[in-house]
Amino acid sequence: MATLPAISPNQGIYMGGASIPQRRMPSPPKGRAPKPSLKPVKRVQGTKDRDMMMKQQNLRVQQPELDKLETARYRNSYKHNLCLEMLREGFHKSFTELFQLMKKRKDEREEAGQDSLLWQEPLLEDQPEKLDQIKHYLTRGEAARRMGNMEEVYHCQYQLAKYFQSTSDTWLSDHFFQACLQTSLSVRGDGRRKEAEANCNIGLAYEERGEYDRAAQHFVEFHELASGRNWKDASGKTLEASSCDHLSRIYTTIADQMKAQDPQGAIQYLAKAFEMAKEGGDSYKEGLASYRLGKAYESSADSETAILYLNGYLEICKANGDDMGFGQACEAIAKSYESQGKIEESIQYLEAFVDVAERTHQDTALVNACSCLGVIYNSLGKYGHACQYFGKAYETARELNNPGMMAAARVQYGVSNAHHRLGDYAGHLQTPMRYQMERMIEWKDVRFDEFDQPITERAPLGHAASEETATSEEDTPREDAEPEPVAETEAAAGEETAEGVAEETPQEEPAT
Repeated sequence: MATLPAISPNQGIYMGGASIPQRRMPSPPKGRAPKPSLKPVKRVQGTKDRDMMMKQQNLRVQQPELDKLETARYRNSYKHNLCLEMLREGFHKSFTELFQLMKKRKDEREEAGQDSLLWQEPLLEDQPEKLDQIKHYLTRGEAARRMGNMEEVYHCQYQLAKYFQSTSDTWLSDHFFQACLQTSLSVRGDGRRKEAEANCNIGLAYEERGEYDRAAQHFVEFHELASGRNWKDASGKTLEASSCDHLSRIYTTIADQMKAQDPQGAIQYLAKAFEMAKEGGDSYKEGLASYRLGKAYESSADSETAILYLNGYLEICKANGDDMGFGQACEAIAKSYESQGKIEESIQYLEAFVDVAERTHQDTALVNACSCLGVIYNSLGKYGHACQYFGKAYETARELNNPGMMAAARVQYGVSNAHHRLGDYAGHLQTPMRYQMERMIEWKDVRFDEFDQPITERAPLGHAASEETATSEEDTPREDAEPEPVAETEAAAGEETAEGVAEETPQEEPAT
């Protein structure tokens, strides 16, 4: 068997001394050949495209290169970056407190459910401005705590509490107010003033939310710490006086809530409020507390004790020149005397009330005072005085243009006026004579009141209409005329009546 010739890598195959050139075929492509339609179309760039590319390149050159930290800050959330920054600076306690606050609110939101109002509120971690405030003051307070400056720690927590109170985030303001109270226990050298202020702030926060009992507890602590101290606030008012004002106000609020269910308990709280107002040294607030306590005793049918406190309010109003308060005191004292059956004393204070109301132009108070006097005089049967005061109340109500007061005064005035005329009208009915009947018929026609006038002979009924004006002018006394004695007038009227009766009575014929 013949051997094959050697193959040269460069020359190819040799056969018979002559080289045969070798042709190498390219290897087939590994993937599918691209379609001609998918080949990118090269288009000539215009001037606008070149300008746009140059601008992009210039902007890319102007932007600084971001390192790893800056890139992470750009990619992560604001909360994540803030927490990392706090940890990097070494404020791990501030980070822990902030993280716990965010987690607490988130858990409360999840527990409340999607149908709650809490779900509609944004999360704390989604509010960068509030996160910045918390980070600033927490880190500042932590640095002060490391240096032992507890007053600065208290100040930072107080600033956070006031900030969140202004934004209506009560859960955060309460948290930092409680933190202020805990920090105040570590403050030395101020005589426990920071502790007193912290109790006051917590009491005000509870009062704003309507938790009056818990607010009263903290106000009591505030009062005990501030008693006997000359501490003053920015306005120059002592903290002791402020504590008395807060306690008086909160006791009054509690009494107002429980007066319907427990009147005696309400009186006890009002008595505490009066004592606190008296201790505070403000005569105006002391007078108001005395007035409320007197009204409460009057409601519980203890008129004597009510008059005692109401008189105290009256004296304070006199000393301070408070005319409006003086009128209120007179009205309340008059009602207390009326409930005791002492009508004369009641009238005396009501008349003083009317004088003060007229002098100070208290129209509403004047209507009330005149109505009270009219009711008393009407019950006593003094209908003339009742008409006088009811009429004044009605005219004042008309000037005020108050429909409700005007309607009530109109009814009272009409009732008293009817009572006033009833006696004379009944007297005419009891004596059915010709002239009395004519007078009643005329009154039915024109409502002209002449029942209190003496009975005189008049013209017949046919001439009454034509001579009405002349009769009214003759019956009306002139200012320059001297008044006719009542006795003579009554006597003359009696004589004329007797003559009229004699003329009308037929004479009997003498017996034959």
